Amino acid sequence: MISRKKTVSLEMRGILILSLIFVSISLISAAGVATSYWDDNPLKLAPGESTVASLRLQSDGGETMLRATMDSSIAELIDGPEYTVPAGESVPVNIRITIPENSAIGTRYQVYVDFQEISSGEGGMLRVAQGITSKIPVEVVGEQESELYGVKTSPQNNLLWIALAVIAVAVILAIIINKRKR
Repeated sequence: MISRKKTVSLEMRGILILSLIFVSISLISAAGVATSYWDDNPLKLAPGESTVASLRLQSDGGETMLRATMDSSIAELIDGPEYTVPAGESVPVNIRITIPENSAIGTRYQVYVDFQEISSGEGGMLRVAQGITSKIPVEVVGEQESELYGVKTSPQNNLLWIALAVIAVAVILAIIINKRKR
């Protein structure tokens, strides 16, 4: 009879532990950072060039608030440092990277961006906050190897040419319609 009570007690403990694990799964909040650059695929820029690289913050749990910090001589946060990431969505983190004019071709830079979860103040005495570090490797290359090679025209110039083409087509159509009426 004593052994049966111990068995029931062990079963109840097991059920209680599984219930606690199941309930606590809904409290888990996880955030991550996605990047397009890694050690074997660095951002390639020529000396004097500047571009905007983007990281993507993603959250699988509830809404997450993160603070970004970085210590880099070639990069700066454009729209930070605090980001709110809604559950199931992603938020861009834009970073302007500028290569100095006097950088030697072949130089490699590492841009590290640290993200620390901002505590909401809820949760009692103990709160676990996560931290994430993302790295953007940057390689100084010749102008032809640069990711910006051939992208010297600005979008406004393209828009101007498109607008002029639309106006020209409209004038030609007006002339054709006018001639047909006569």
